[in-house]
Amino acid sequence: MDTLPRMTADAMRRLLDHVGEALEEMGPFDSAQEEADAHRHLLRLCSAGLELYVERADPARPLPTVWMSPTRKFLGDSPDTIYTTVPVSPDHTYALTIQPGNAVYIGVVVYARDEPGGPVRAVSSVIDTRLESVDGRFEIEVGSDVDPDDPQGLLLDDRSFWIMVREYFSDPRNHRASTITIERTDGDITDGLPNPDDLTAGIDAAGDWILSQARADAALYGLMAFPQGSSVQAEQDVEVPDDLVSLFYPTPDIAYQGCRFTLETDDQLEITFRPPACRFWSVVVSTPWFESLEQRSTPASINSATAEVDEDGKVTVVVSESNPGLANWIPLRGYRKGQVAYRVLLGESELSEATYVVGTNRRSGDSEPLAVLATTKLDGRDDGGR
Repeated sequence: MDTLPRMTADAMRRLLDHVGEALEEMGPFDSAQEEADAHRHLLRLCSAGLELYVERADPARPLPTVWMSPTRKFLGDSPDTIYTTVPVSPDHTYALTIQPGNAVYIGVVVYARDEPGGPVRAVSSVIDTRLESVDGRFEIEVGSDVDPDDPQGLLLDDRSFWIMVREYFSDPRNHRASTITIERTDGDITDGLPNPDDLTAGIDAAGDWILSQARADAALYGLMAFPQGSSVQAEQDVEVPDDLVSLFYPTPDIAYQGCRFTLETDDQLEITFRPPACRFWSVVVSTPWFESLEQRSTPASINSATAEVDEDGKVTVVVSESNPGLANWIPLRGYRKGQVAYRVLLGESELSEATYVVGTNRRSGDSEPLAVLATTKLDGRDDGGR
């Protein structure tokens, strides 16, 4: 008997090599807990990569994938948001149906790559206020022949590969997600054994994505600002992937600011800003790996529906280990390093500069002088963001 080619076996080995490479590039770590957190992040990337690029990657048999959950976080996720993608191809036509839940915003974007593994760009998009509801549903035509001006359609160009649906919720603990379905309208779907070429390509794509995403998380963390005068300073030579921003899947509807931090047990970080009129805003605390903090029992975010606003329209959010006795508090639950993202969705004016200030927790002793943080802009309107 002739020896069978080992296409998928070789692809599996390459996948494991990529995971091993990502593992070796992590660190150094200050504690066993910090190391475990990093390795859990890599496992979560493996889970997402296999689902996105292997199990639910066939545009001829499209299935929606919900990216994040309480146990799978990455890419600077927001706990106030559900992200769902569907694989598509310009070789097919589709009917995308969204049965809304109680989201305050639903936005849909088609993404494309001009070359395999290259930067991602947005092709077409639509938001809930432009869509006409039919029996309580949004029904969207998807394909390469769709009129770009059709408010009920999404155009695919010759490099389109994904549709992403974003849903933002004012109360993530009591959210009601949309029901999202997609059907091909140009032919039947067939079941059967996997195609070795397709499976090999999917495994390779998953491995490439896991490694590139782990590197992108580390690179973006390295670029974020630290407090001025901090004993912890930014690295001088951060290797930045050419497609860093596109790895976070840009959308034209969101503007960002943010910083990273290293806090001692008695420190607190204050974020102060005056939000513009907008559909929604939030402040989210993430780990160094761009995972929002767990939000099963304590909040990882403060948003426009839950925040306490002062008489001048300003908001101050405090991030610390112990409770400072303020309303807009996000507890660190053991983390010392992390990042903060301030998002504004569909703002009606330019985003004013937020201030980021580190000092002693007000309940931990006498207040020390505060150091003002530099602001790092991640403006989704121009160059990307989640």
